[in-house]
Amino acid sequence: MHIGLDFGTTNSGAAVFDGQRVRIFPLDPESRDPGVIRSVLYVTREQEVFVGQEAIDEYYRQNVGRPSRMARHYVGEIEVVASEMFFVRDVYVMVDELTPGRLLRSLKSGLATSYEGTDIFGRYYALEELVAVYLRALRERVEAETGELVDGVVLGRPVTFVGGKEDAAGGPAGDNQRAEERLRRAAEVAGFREVAFELEPVAAALHYELTVKEPQNVVVFDFGGGTLDITVMRVGGDPTERQIFSTGGVGIAGDVFDQRIIERLLLDHFGRGSTWGEDEVPFPDTYTDSLVHWQTIPELNRPDSLRFLELAQINGSHPSRVRALESLLVNNYAMHMVDEVERAKIALSAAHFATIQIAGEDIDLWQPITRAQFEALITDAVRRIESCLLDTVERSGLSVDEIDAVVRTGGSAQIPCFIEMMGRIFDPEKVVLSSVFSGVTSGLAIRAWNHE
Repeated sequence: MHIGLDFGTTNSGAAVFDGQRVRIFPLDPESRDPGVIRSVLYVTREQEVFVGQEAIDEYYRQNVGRPSRMARHYVGEIEVVASEMFFVRDVYVMVDELTPGRLLRSLKSGLATSYEGTDIFGRYYALEELVAVYLRALRERVEAETGELVDGVVLGRPVTFVGGKEDAAGGPAGDNQRAEERLRRAAEVAGFREVAFELEPVAAALHYELTVKEPQNVVVFDFGGGTLDITVMRVGGDPTERQIFSTGGVGIAGDVFDQRIIERLLLDHFGRGSTWGEDEVPFPDTYTDSLVHWQTIPELNRPDSLRFLELAQINGSHPSRVRALESLLVNNYAMHMVDEVERAKIALSAAHFATIQIAGEDIDLWQPITRAQFEALITDAVRRIESCLLDTVERSGLSVDEIDAVVRTGGSAQIPCFIEMMGRIFDPEKVVLSSVFSGVTSGLAIRAWNHE
C-alpha cells in the first residue's frame, strides 16, 4: 500500500486514496481530531518514546512542578590555539539530573540547517533518526488500522524549508535539496521502501481538483506552523494538462507569530523593564529574551542564573515578576506558556479578544490580547507575505484577473488579516477554504495513488 504522509512542523497526517475517495487515518486517539497528530516526540530517560498528544500529556505529567537538580557534567576536551600558545581545556555543561525526559518539537525545522542531532540521556540521536522514530510510529499506526503493509509513501515538502533559501529563479537551493535528502533517509530508516515527494501546495491543489468540473487557474496559499508555501497552477480537466506556473514561499508562519506574542506581550510579566540593585541597573534582557524560543529556555535553569534571580528578588524593583520567572524555570511551566500563546492566537481567528493565562506556584499571569493587537505585532510579516504572494503570481505569467480561485489551507491561513489580504488582491468570492489540516494530506494520498 502507498500512502500520502504530511509531516508538518506542528501537525502531521496520513491518508490513502482509492481513485474515488480519500481516507484519512485516525493516527491519534488522544487528539480532538484523530486524523491530526501533533509533530512531537517525548523520549524518557529509559528511552521510551511517546508521540503526538500522548507525548505532550506525558511531558506535563512527568515535569510540571517537579524539582530540579543541576550538576556539572564533563563532555570532552577542546584544543585552544592562540598566537604561539596551545592548550587543551576540559568542557563541562550544566545538566538537570532529575529530568525524566526530553520533549522535541518542530523537528522538521532543522532539516535545512546545520543541526545534526542531540544527546538524549547518554544516547546520541542524529536528526534523521529522530524524524525516523516519529515517521515509523505513524507507519505502524496506519498498518495497525488497515492490517496492510505500508511500503510506499509520498511525503510533502515545502517550497522552501525553514532555514532554506531559493535561487534567483525561485528553484530549490542546496540547503533545500539537502533537507529533502535528509527527510528521504529518515523515511527509509522508518521502513518505507519507496519514497517520493510532492510540494505541499501542489498536493493541496490536487485535493481541490476533486471539486472542480472544468479547468481553472488557481493560487494555493498553504500556511501552516513552519512555512508559507504558494503555488500557481492549472488544475481540472485532463490530468495531462495540469501545469505548475510558479512556486514561492517564506519561512514565516505560526511559530513565528507565537514568538512575536511572547516577545511583545509576556516578557514584562517575567522581569523585563524592571531594575535591580542600589544603582537600579536594568534587568538583563538575556533572562527574558530566552523565553521567546522554547528551545533556549532550559539554558536559564542553571545555578548561576537562579542565584542572580534570587538576588534580583531581594533588591529589585519588581520582585514578584522575577519570582514568576524563577518559577517558570524550576517548575517547568515554559511549555505550558508556549501552548497557551498558541491557543490564544488560534482563538483570535474567530474572536476579537482572547486571554493568555498561566497559573502555578508564584505565577498568576492573565494577559489580554485583541485581534487588532495581534495584527499590529505581525505587520512586517504581513507585508513580506503579501509581497511573496504578488511576486509568485507575477512570475506565473498570469494576471490577477486570470486567477479563478485562491485555495487557502493550513492553520495560519485562517488568520483574518490574511483572508482579507487575499480577498483584496483577487476578489473575496474567489477565496475558497480547503480542509484546514487535511488538504495537503489528501493531496499527497492522491499523488501516491497515481505513483502506484
